[in-house]
Amino acid sequence: MLSVYCKRFENFSNMVLCRFIGGEHMDTLQEKAKYGLIPVERRKQIVAYVMKHESAQVKELAELFDEVSEATIRRDLELLATEGKLTRTHGGAASISTRTAFEQLYLDKCAMAVDEKRRIAKAAADLVENGDSIILDSGSTTIEIAKQLVNHTKLTIITNDLYIASTVAFHPSTQVMVTGGMKREDVNVLIGNITETFFRSIRVDKTFLSADAVDIHFGVSNTTFVEQNIKRLMLEAAKQVALVCDHTKFGNTALAKVCRLDELEHIITDEGISPSLREEMERLGLPVIVV
Repeated sequence: MLSVYCKRFENFSNMVLCRFIGGEHMDTLQEKAKYGLIPVERRKQIVAYVMKHESAQVKELAELFDEVSEATIRRDLELLATEGKLTRTHGGAASISTRTAFEQLYLDKCAMAVDEKRRIAKAAADLVENGDSIILDSGSTTIEIAKQLVNHTKLTIITNDLYIASTVAFHPSTQVMVTGGMKREDVNVLIGNITETFFRSIRVDKTFLSADAVDIHFGVSNTTFVEQNIKRLMLEAAKQVALVCDHTKFGNTALAKVCRLDELEHIITDEGISPSLREEMERLGLPVIVV
């Protein structure tokens, strides 16, 4: 009887896969799985599922295939990632199109207000002295700071941003320290308990902090809680903290508050900031540098 079912599966596997991609008859997949899929066919259906849902967790995929362990699913995902059919994420996988979308969002962000970010970065680099230990937060403006530091000597640069780390890795006489931690799925940034523990254990001369939003009353904020505590620890680890962000971030609030503006030694932005907002910040005694 089992051989009959296996034969039927082989004859109709393509039809089942097509119906599965279309989102119909999920129970058909589960029914077929009871009789065991050959690994090649199982991986095809994993790719189909991930493409349809954009991402999936190992446990979720294991539940689709009876008598297939999570360890087997992990091996499948590793192989499929090696073959370029999907990309591995923490605890699961994402479709190639999803990964490309994340990368494009990041590239788009880096391409915005480039001249302004470079002027801000130069002003920030002017605050750095040879021999300083500094923390560079993740962000498109802090990447520009990393590029500006190439002529400084005997720096220790600490970051949880893998792109920044690779940018400064070949700077002459610069020591680079990467925090460790778990990589975020959508960006090349390390997060989690290991990252937080690292920042709790150090003391540096300066931190250059980025932000998603800046408001005079609410302060510096971020769109998610994922990096909120890490940014706070970066601030607390430094003798001096400089906020670096272009004018488009001002006058806005985001979900997760990081700090008040009066906790900062420097607030560096570009001349696109509104005159009234700049005057209000100066009236409050906030340390604004406009470039």
